Parts: sequence; structure tokens; C-alpha cells
Amino acid sequence: MRTREGNLLWDPPNHLDRALLDRSEELGGITVVVASHPHMYGTQVGLSHLFDQPPVLVHAADERWVRRPDPVIRQWRDTERVLPGVTLVETGGHFPGSAVAHVADGGEGTGSLLVGDTVMPVAATGRVTFMRSYPNQIPLSARLVRRIVERLEPYEFERLHALTGRTMHGDAKNAVRRSAARYVEWVNGAYDHLG
Repeated sequence: MRTREGNLLWDPPNHLDRALLDRSEELGGITVVVASHPHMYGTQVGLSHLFDQPPVLVHAADERWVRRPDPVIRQWRDTERVLPGVTLVETGGHFPGSAVAHVADGGEGTGSLLVGDTVMPVAATGRVTFMRSYPNQIPLSARLVRRIVERLEPYEFERLHALTGRTMHGDAKNAVRRSAARYVEWVNGAYDHLG
């Protein structure tokens, strides 16, 4: 995520290669490194050391998953402004410290969210889903989904960018609200009569 004040490396890749390093240099280096959740912690410290050691932010609830402790790692909780107009928001869900990054002027000024896989766009147009474990298809509880929506409510966003490259280009906040309401109905058994 490139800003006038510096660059956020969000969800670092799990390997280092020359193309990534060269492109990061071309864009002005890295100001801060953040992973949305522990599955993305792989190269975060190594990348920091290759770019003048910018801080690596790790949510306090997920610090136990860090496999390479280092002085560049800094804990955060709740919300954290990492660059002007870029705020980390703890949502929980996938992991206790799962987070999204809100970019106030992203999406051509309408706001955008970098969501990792906390909120995942699905094949149905204008819908997202929520999971504890995607590989094992373990859903989140209704309580956790409601909490995610509550944590996102103060932020305006029309776009949503997920870890898988899936992107929602419009009405993303309403899509999250609608999808969460539907999800909660289903996991609470509102439609059990259909089965």
C-alpha cells in the first residue's frame, strides 16, 4: 500500500525474491510491515531487515505465533494508525488478533479495506463470507461475525481487497453488512427447515 508518507507492506509473501525486492525499492522502500493474521508471518522480519528495519507490527493476541522474535517486532491492540489515512483495525475471527487495514482515501477517495481473509469475497456478486478455517471449512460463530461488523462500522469503504486477490469494487460496506446478517441467520438455524 503506497502513500505519500510511506509504504505499508501488507500480508508479506511467504518467500523473498529479487522481483519483490526490486519493486519495493522502486516504490520507495517499506515504512511498516503488517500481516493480517499469523498465517502471513513468514518473511516479515527478513523483509524488515532488508529495508532499513521498519517496524513489524504484530497484534498482541497473536504474538505466540511469531517464530522469529526480533527487536523490529512491535505489538499493537484495538486500532493503530500506521500511516496518515491508514488504520489497522482488530476484528478477530480467523485468529484472535486478525486485522484489516482501512485506507481512508483508497478506492478513489471512497475508502477501501485490506482484509487478508478475515472477510472473504465469494462467487456470489456482492457477497462475502467469514470463516475460522477456510481449508477445513469451519465457520465462525454468529457472535464473532457480529463483532467483526461492529468493529468495521466506524469506517467508510466502498472497496475490499482480500488475500486471494479477490476484490469488491463497490458497495463493499453494505455487502459486509448484508452478508453478515444472512450468515448469522443461517448459523443460528433460521433456515434449518429447508434441510
